[in-house]
Amino acid sequence: MNFEKKAPLESEQSLLDHAEQLIWSFLDDHLEEQDVRRLEELMKKDEEVRLRYLQCAQIHADLYSHYQSGPDEPKPQSPVLGSLLSGLPTPLESDSSLVD
Repeated sequence: MNFEKKAPLESEQSLLDHAEQLIWSFLDDHLEEQDVRRLEELMKKDEEVRLRYLQCAQIHADLYSHYQSGPDEPKPQSPVLGSLLSGLPTPLESDSSLVD
């Protein structure tokens, strides 16, 4: 039998894909207890998994906030990472060549 070793990048991507599936299931409250423990272990061991969790949680919170307000209400600032971004210029503000 021919067993090919996965390249490190491919293995890492596979791990992140698996972790992301667990993360989305967790955020949607559809994760079994043993999978919660698996996700916890992955997050303890791998910084990329922790970063992916933060990214998914940010998207989840943004979508929740977006769809909680009515069509005429102003959209709230992101509850997860919004405070980290306050005071930073927007892309248009930071590129003076785009402003007349």
